[in-house]
Amino acid sequence: MAKMLSEPERIQLEKYRYKSGLEHSFPVAELLDESFHKDFLKNLTDTLSAPNEKIAASIFIKRYAFLAVISLYAMTAWNKQLDVSLDNVVMEKAESGENWLPAFSLKDATVKEMDPNENRSEWRKLVLKDLFANHIYPIIAKLEKSFGISKLILWENIAVYLFWLYESELKDSENDNVADDFRFLLFEAEGQLFGAYKLNPLQKYFSEKLHLPEQDEEVRIRKTCCFSYQLPAGKSCKTCPCSHLAKDGVCHDGENICTAVRRFA
Repeated sequence: MAKMLSEPERIQLEKYRYKSGLEHSFPVAELLDESFHKDFLKNLTDTLSAPNEKIAASIFIKRYAFLAVISLYAMTAWNKQLDVSLDNVVMEKAESGENWLPAFSLKDATVKEMDPNENRSEWRKLVLKDLFANHIYPIIAKLEKSFGISKLILWENIAVYLFWLYESELKDSENDNVADDFRFLLFEAEGQLFGAYKLNPLQKYFSEKLHLPEQDEEVRIRKTCCFSYQLPAGKSCKTCPCSHLAKDGVCHDGENICTAVRRFA
């Protein structure tokens, strides 16, 4: 049954960068157009003051991950499916500054509520396939082909925000879907739900958290480096795995796939 998002639901999703109307935006389907794709990354590179398009592509996917957060929150918290098809999603254009955080909107904001008589496990597979295989995978594949950035980096950029959603944002929820969906997403979902894969591309990134005395908190160390330290601020993530950062903050591996990724691959 299709319904509009309720006002409380819309307000909740705004926390994850959903916005009901965007003035300066573009249909994300254009990201698959060769000319638009390259122009967009060139502009984003300039906007972020990134060294090159490869770095900008990594930062872009980290921020694009919030589309997955929006979709999965609706699925888990409300048993509702947003239409996140490439043709239905629009995104805010890049504005100057490395802190650019894009908002997302939907041309058709109606949602499909799961039929109570429907098998939720099968319904969930359809939701995940529409999100990952039909939307995120084509964009990741395009970025890898165009700019030579490893899919391993891009998928982990997505994964870290999904871990955050289920382990932080939904941790106090009494909804049984939270634990069930998180477990399925990591350990039971077939590779084909994420694209042209035999194996689930998210599972490899899930590991035990480690206590870091200098930060006095438990963190999950990344398997790959996202290259955030190459932005003008020069800050590496607190979960960065790279052991090759020089004292001046420059990675010894430069712009190539870092040693951490090669070991992981």
